Amino acid sequence: MPHINGKIEAISIKEMAKPDKYDNKYRDSMKIGEEWFSFGTTKKPEISVKIGETWTVIQKGMEVEFMYDINGDFKNIKKTTVSITDASGAVASAPVQQQAPSGTNAVNKGSFVNPAEIGQCLNLAADVLKLDGTALLNPEKVTEAISWYKEVRALFNELYEGVELKPKEQPKPKKKPTPVVEDGYDDEV
Repeated sequence: MPHINGKIEAISIKEMAKPDKYDNKYRDSMKIGEEWFSFGTTKKPEISVKIGETWTVIQKGMEVEFMYDINGDFKNIKKTTVSITDASGAVASAPVQQQAPSGTNAVNKGSFVNPAEIGQCLNLAADVLKLDGTALLNPEKVTEAISWYKEVRALFNELYEGVELKPKEQPKPKKKPTPVVEDGYDDEV
């Protein structure tokens, strides 16, 4: 399992549209170097780790060390492995906090947009909407593609919780062919 040791360049705390099944309300991540690492979800708008018997709030400027899993483009922090290696550079400032959009028309100018989401939008624009290299350089076409992506994403988010997993159909047994019995007689007489 990979690990990293480095200084926290930024912290992002994003309020979710609705709490998850554990009543977590925030999705957190931290930037070390040029890479973002997901801390998962939390109940409070902060990233806290237990060191010994006390909880410590992680802040920008601290140096931390942890192990993480890689899931596609995402790097997910193993929370139990987080340790603070140097807290002397901590900056007690508010993290980047974002309000979850309430619908497809919500616009947060200047807010953080996950680069993985932009990549996903780009891939779908090319694969599904069939935009070629020229269209992907046309601001009008790109704006239409982003709008389509956001509408589809909002629809999936809205419907996702209510869709139940269909039970798998059991494979039907194949009929065995009727055996041909050789009787030893010549039928062409």
